[in-house]
Amino acid sequence: MKPFGNAALRAQLAMRGQAQPRRLYQGSQNISLLRGTMVLTREGARAAQALAAGDSIITRTQGMAPIEAVRSRRAMLQAVSFRAGSLGGTRADSDLTVPWDQRILVRDWRAKAMFGQPQAVVPAYELVDGEFIRDLGLQMMDLTILEFSRPHVIYAGGMELAAAAAPDEDLRPAA
Repeated sequence: MKPFGNAALRAQLAMRGQAQPRRLYQGSQNISLLRGTMVLTREGARAAQALAAGDSIITRTQGMAPIEAVRSRRAMLQAVSFRAGSLGGTRADSDLTVPWDQRILVRDWRAKAMFGQPQAVVPAYELVDGEFIRDLGLQMMDLTILEFSRPHVIYAGGMELAAAAAPDEDLRPAA
């Protein structure tokens, strides 16, 4: 299966009657992380599966924010892999795999070139380039789902991941 990295390809699949991979939690305020993904918390970096409801996560949108609930789920999902450094500098600091619809905050040249904005919150599949950011196809994924009371952008796996589409006014200017 080819990457879902652009609107034209998604439209072609729809016209052929081929289903796109389903979203794990459509329209939710959740962030789905592969088991072992390191998340920045008040106590330092912790593996996603070690987090619990009430833990404070460092966010770009609010500073510290509590996790409302944590769930685990094993699911067959379309996955996207980010090669270390593929979003510039040290973002991500190691290879990171996410569900295809996990939202990513992009603050480099891609945001301007692809979306006409200095920063954009987009699903991972929109960033697939086939070389540094790759569509892995369907993968069995052991996920930790972090639930929040409102949209946030958190620091996980060396990247900025968003729950739902974080409003632009909640994003702090790029440092």
